[in-house]
Amino acid sequence: MPLVDDRTQQLINLLADCVATCEACAKDCASQGNAELTTCISLCSDCATLCQACIPLLARDSQFSAAMCTTCADACDRCAEECDRTGMTECAEACRTAAEACRQMAAAAA
Repeated sequence: MPLVDDRTQQLINLLADCVATCEACAKDCASQGNAELTTCISLCSDCATLCQACIPLLARDSQFSAAMCTTCADACDRCAEECDRTGMTECAEACRTAAEACRQMAAAAA
């Protein structure tokens, strides 16, 4: 029997993908030296940090997983909006996917 159920593992994988995509997006935005991308960099960094923090909580089936998933979904939504605004569509899509999966996990735990 696997240590982590399939649904949780899928969410962990989506979150890990979101972390990598947000970190790459923040790096790309920073390298452009455009002051208009400051919010995008900040939101991508926050989103990556929250997604990364959510992963171990999910893996150990923490009692705080649902609350963290809700917070993570909110951060992913904000990041997706900003990345859409700045044309960073790959990041926006990864964030939307992670947000939806987090909301579903939080709802199932409630």
